[in-house]
Amino acid sequence: MERPKYITRFVIVLSTLLISMQLGFSQSPYRDPIYKAYSRGKMDVWYELMHTCEKNANPNILEEQLELISYYYGYTAWLIGAKKYDVAEEYIDKSEGIIDKLLDKWPTNATLNAYRGAYIAFTIGISNLKAIYLGKSSIKYIDKALEIDPDNIQGNIEKGNSMYYCPSAFGGDKNEAIEYYIRAVKSFEKQKLVVNNWMYINTLTALGQAYEATDQIQQAKLCYEKIIRIFPNFMWVEEELYPDMLKRHNLNN
Repeated sequence: MERPKYITRFVIVLSTLLISMQLGFSQSPYRDPIYKAYSRGKMDVWYELMHTCEKNANPNILEEQLELISYYYGYTAWLIGAKKYDVAEEYIDKSEGIIDKLLDKWPTNATLNAYRGAYIAFTIGISNLKAIYLGKSSIKYIDKALEIDPDNIQGNIEKGNSMYYCPSAFGGDKNEAIEYYIRAVKSFEKQKLVVNNWMYINTLTALGQAYEATDQIQQAKLCYEKIIRIFPNFMWVEEELYPDMLKRHNLNN
């Protein structure tokens, strides 16, 4: 199975909504089909759903724009993983335009600030050389999101990503990344944003990978087994990450 079918955790984010927005998420007509597309690695289906959402999302309703941004974000992540950089840059520009307009209206929205930092990280993902002058800007927005709301899911995921991928010489720390991923997972569960939620399962996957990267193999095994138990049709973990980990470490099921 080819890795590019899946959206890597490096850039994968889902919007964290306030209580009123959580209701909107649970009622979204795109949530379940987006999850199914993600779990089976069908990004062509994701693309069609994303553009249907684009046509229908009200530009004056924050939660609808956040949902749309999250789908752009997932698709852009896949494009970068597939090395389709030109198209990825188009979606980065489109998304940043929306985010900047929303930030003008809601400058203290934690999720918007986390997205702003995350999209800067997208640009770094395309060209690592840009980390020299864009890295601090990305972290600034992510840290602002967590200052506004320490439990913000998006902010915790992005902080985890930044700590995971940043070299240790520049402040990266994979063990600290685990703590942020755990906070995000707990917030998903506390807010009941779990059922058929592609970002929840993706964050659990990121946590499992981080555990393995820090030689916490039993924790990684338990994390992957939780995913398989709750989301039995998630191909990336069930058919690739989990069995590969078992082979690497000579573990039995």
